[in-house]
Amino acid sequence: MSSSILEAMIVASLTGGSILRKYFEKENFSVIQKSVSYDLVTNIDKESQEGINAILSKHFPDIPVIGEEGSIQTGKQSQAFYVDPLDGTFNFVHKYPFFSVSLGYWENNEPVIGVVFDPVRRDLFYGQKGEGAYLNGERIHVSDRTSLEGSYLVTGFPYKEGKHPRIEKEIRSVMKLTDLRVLGSAALELCYVAKGIIDGYWEYDLSSWDLAGGVLIAQEAGAVVTSPSGGSFDLIEGDVLAASPVIHQKLLEALKY
Repeated sequence: MSSSILEAMIVASLTGGSILRKYFEKENFSVIQKSVSYDLVTNIDKESQEGINAILSKHFPDIPVIGEEGSIQTGKQSQAFYVDPLDGTFNFVHKYPFFSVSLGYWENNEPVIGVVFDPVRRDLFYGQKGEGAYLNGERIHVSDRTSLEGSYLVTGFPYKEGKHPRIEKEIRSVMKLTDLRVLGSAALELCYVAKGIIDGYWEYDLSSWDLAGGVLIAQEAGAVVTSPSGGSFDLIEGDVLAASPVIHQKLLEALKY
């Protein structure tokens, strides 16, 4: 069954991605502010979600779909699709070409399948538990870097101000060792860890649909995925640290500032 789920998720991601690419290249769209000025939603998010939901619910009507822009809460709660129809809306709105469609399939609070599609580069990342991670059909692995000095590290800023003092201290600590980037799509950032482009990534207060697909892909590529404090990763809590095993341990130490 997992292969048929993967196939449906790939089709759904490509469907959502084609909608994003169409509007990104040609058409106007409406933008609504959510919690803060840089937390945005567009009518494109919703159109992409509807297209994805239609495919998943058609093939697997008994599996709930939990999406940023609309959920279908039926069937077995031990299973779920997590859907972000446009991860990186702020980038999309500003015509910065770094955003994605992210889908994750979880069973009993464990990731089973992840699919992330970058519609600008036509990059399709996917992975199944125990089967490895792939980019456009080619197996991918985390980087083999062993030092934080000069490594490519990425973070993000939480919408909730309560975590700002912590992330500010962590950034100061890490930047004593290397430069730091904020790219704006958690799903793609996790996939770039899987590909070995990003050596380490951490962020706080993300939503389940931001992480559900990319986490599995990163793990299957050899990444260690935990909370930034080193505890077990919790999809609902939404705090994540993903890196190759050596960099993960060193980044954990650096984040203790």
